[in-house]
Amino acid sequence: MSRYPPAQYSKPPIVVTDNDVLSGRGVNIAAHPGNERFRTLITTRADDQYCETYSATEKRAVAEEIVRHIGSLDPPGRFLKREGRGQVSRGLNGPWEELSRREAIKKACQALRDCNRADRTTYAHGVAAPADVKAVAEELATGGMALKDRASKAAEECAVDSAAKLREAMEAAGVPEETIDEQLKRQKADPTYVVPGFAMTAAGGFAPIAQPGYPGVMQVIGPDGVPVPTHEPVPTPGQMPGMYSMYPHPAVDMAPINMEAHLAARAAAGYVHPDDRAKAEEAEAKPAAKRSKRGKKEETV
Repeated sequence: MSRYPPAQYSKPPIVVTDNDVLSGRGVNIAAHPGNERFRTLITTRADDQYCETYSATEKRAVAEEIVRHIGSLDPPGRFLKREGRGQVSRGLNGPWEELSRREAIKKACQALRDCNRADRTTYAHGVAAPADVKAVAEELATGGMALKDRASKAAEECAVDSAAKLREAMEAAGVPEETIDEQLKRQKADPTYVVPGFAMTAAGGFAPIAQPGYPGVMQVIGPDGVPVPTHEPVPTPGQMPGMYSMYPHPAVDMAPINMEAHLAARAAAGYVHPDDRAKAEEAEAKPAAKRSKRGKKEETV
């Protein structure tokens, strides 16, 4: 029995547009207009120094610019994958679901790495770039700044923007100011540090997730990872950290078992545990083995 009412989380199917970037294999996926745009957009960042001299934050900043460009189209482009597991990976048949912001950036990073490999000189070869990609290429060519320097600047801007959005989300959640300053300071010193209790949303902002210790940060998370709107403050679970359900869970919320009543019911039903049965059979087998051994000795004498 599901812990969540299925009707509460029903959502309309995603209709693929020409601006969407699809995850999958096959000619139909590769020839989708959104995927062709994505590949040509990636080639505008082809740089011989990418794999050797770009830092991890610079690579991520370039990938974020790619993701933002796809999202700025009309209609906004999305990064989609087939919904559920065990689905076929070829063709354009759905149902589809949207990748998280982190997954979209990871996909863009992988494409940038493939494009800048020495053995992938034909990446996006023969694919015509749409007008918006041509405009990006023209801007990069006439901007008077090397791609590496542009990536460094973009990384700095992304860090500032991310810190501002994270501070806004933490303030809205009621996190103390000294805690906010401490967490942002740690993240600035180590860009790989993840502030506990908050996650990046599909829109690029931050939202609180279930995390004990921060007042007002706890949220009820639905089966699709989307916070369930509640009008009452959600208490922090004492001994159970992490996400939890707004519906009772049999393994957590059930009453403790009365072992005396449980054993009495087993005895009344004539139930014998397999381990107890094995021990009883083993105890019966030992005297029989001794008698058999004694009989063999008497025959020998």
